Amino acid sequence: MSITLNDSRQAPLWAFVDINLADFADGAVQDAIELPGGAIVVGGFVQPLTSFNAATTATLKVGDSVDDDRYTSSPVDVKALTPVQLGVTGYEMPAQGKLKVTYASTGTAASTGKCRLFVAYIRAGRTQSTQG
Repeated sequence: MSITLNDSRQAPLWAFVDINLADFADGAVQDAIELPGGAIVVGGFVQPLTSFNAATTATLKVGDSVDDDRYTSSPVDVKALTPVQLGVTGYEMPAQGKLKVTYASTGTAASTGKCRLFVAYIRAGRTQSTQG
C-alpha cells in the first residue's frame, strides 16, 4: 500500500483587517476576519502600525470561537512595532466562522494603537479558490 499522490495545487488566499484601539471600546474580544467552512490557516502575522501605548503591557491573541488563542501560542506584544507570525495549527474550520482577537493590557490604559492582522488560508478539498 502507498500514499495516493495528489497533484492538485491551491494558491493561498489572503485576508487582512486593520485593528484600532477604539475597536475594543465595546469589549476585549472582537470579530476580526470571517473565513469560509473548510478554511485552514497556513500563515499570517500581526503587524503593529502604531504602538498600543499602555503603561505596562498591551497584547493581542488571535483565535476563534472554540480556542481564543489558536493562532498565537503567546499573546502578541502590540506595544512593540515588530511583526509577529501566527502559529499554523492545521485546524480546519468546520463551518463558516470568524477569527477573533482578544486585547489585554496592564497599567495605565493605552490612548493610541493600531495594528493589521494578515491571514493566509486555503480551503480543504479545493484545487483552486477565489473569494467572492
